[in-house]
Amino acid sequence: MENNENVTKVAPKPKKKPEAEILLDRQIEMKKKTRATDIAILSVFCAFILFFGVAFFVIPDKTYSETEKRALQQAPDLSFSRIASDIRRDLRLMTMTDTEKAEYKSEKNWDEVKAAVKTDRSYKDYFTVFADEIGDYYADQFPFRDQLRAVKAAAEIGLLKQENNDVLFAGKYLVKKDTVSGVVINEDGTVRDRTEEDAYETIRSNVTMISGIEKNLPENIDIRTAIAGRTVDVARSALPAIFPYESTHAEQYWQTYETAASDAGITTVGIKDTLTDHFKNGEYVCYKTDHHWTTLGAYYAYCDIIRSFGEEPFPLDQFRRTVYSDKFVGTTYAKAGASFGGADTIELFRFEGDENYTTTITDSSGNVLTTLKAFYNEDVYRDINDKYSVFIGSDNPGDGGNNAVTLVTDGGAEPRKKLILIKDSFGNSLVPFLARHYDLVVLDMRVYSGDMTEFLGDPQLAHILVAYNMETFMNDENITNAAARIIPYFRSLSK
Repeated sequence: MENNENVTKVAPKPKKKPEAEILLDRQIEMKKKTRATDIAILSVFCAFILFFGVAFFVIPDKTYSETEKRALQQAPDLSFSRIASDIRRDLRLMTMTDTEKAEYKSEKNWDEVKAAVKTDRSYKDYFTVFADEIGDYYADQFPFRDQLRAVKAAAEIGLLKQENNDVLFAGKYLVKKDTVSGVVINEDGTVRDRTEEDAYETIRSNVTMISGIEKNLPENIDIRTAIAGRTVDVARSALPAIFPYESTHAEQYWQTYETAASDAGITTVGIKDTLTDHFKNGEYVCYKTDHHWTTLGAYYAYCDIIRSFGEEPFPLDQFRRTVYSDKFVGTTYAKAGASFGGADTIELFRFEGDENYTTTITDSSGNVLTTLKAFYNEDVYRDINDKYSVFIGSDNPGDGGNNAVTLVTDGGAEPRKKLILIKDSFGNSLVPFLARHYDLVVLDMRVYSGDMTEFLGDPQLAHILVAYNMETFMNDENITNAAARIIPYFRSLSK
């Protein structure tokens, strides 16, 4: 019989815990250690929500953002009349035939529909419009919006994105990536954003209008264009090395312009390349935070323009450069939310006797709005953000320098030749330089709606200059308005 007493008993192996149970044990241990951290994070989050929730209702709503340079969304209209009007419109659309809908949404009816609904988003139903307005209202009136936009911009830089809101941080310069803007209203009333193809067509159309003017001018009057480069064109050498420049379509825009102008036989002044060369040499020819050229940039453009007329520009040393403001921040700052190159400096190039010049600003009917000695409205714009409008700015800050008509004379006894300057805002800072050679009739066709007969019939008229920035030239079709006034006038004289 076998003796079991000498047999060694082996203890059974401990049962291994399932992985899920091990993980649960570790979570319990970590929970005890992180409980205080979780409470702190939750407390900060709740305090954040509470603070901004209270601040939203305590801080008064703003109507305008000086930094973003735009009107801010106000609280939606919740009146019974507005709600009833919108719902009636929605019901009306539901009962319309397709033909009736197309007529209702036609371009000629666009302003009427917008006015009735008090919004540009007229073709959405009431509840969609209301939701959009609520969203925009909270976004625009959010407490400390400007400071938070600056934090966001800094975060984008920290993440090495080199841009914010489609604005590139090119060293100390802020550069808009793409400048196609506006909408196209289709025949059926639908709306779409403009594309690069639309910009090419606008460039060609504007050149065609200028060519039409040129063909109808008498021999003693000439017309030419001076199209300024955008900051993305002039400051190309400062753009981030990894940025795909071809995405701006800049070369195609300029090629379209140059080809169309050459085919039409119109005279052009190549100021873009001049400013690009000066920028590469380190000169301050375009603002860091704004889309305009600086006064120095305008001076170099003036030199090219005057030489194209067969005259010599005044040397730079014949101007006394004074600082109007060293705290200017402009449109690209408004879009980007921050600038890492500091504020800009606006200079006035004064010259002996410029106080004897008179600048008269009128509306389209000839009613005088503002009269300036020299070319600057220093008092009105000194303490507001839109300091660039010191150049031929009216007394109404909302107008700035984009006046319907600006007349500049030197006050001398002898009559001088006259130049009609058809311009966008880039032309504002050109005025003091051109005025040393000619009496000026400055027209902004985005505003002007009057009859040009008085200006065109002046026996001293010698030149017509179209001075635009490429951004305006490829988006704005108001040169057609100038052609519609100038061509019939000179055709009538030739009959």
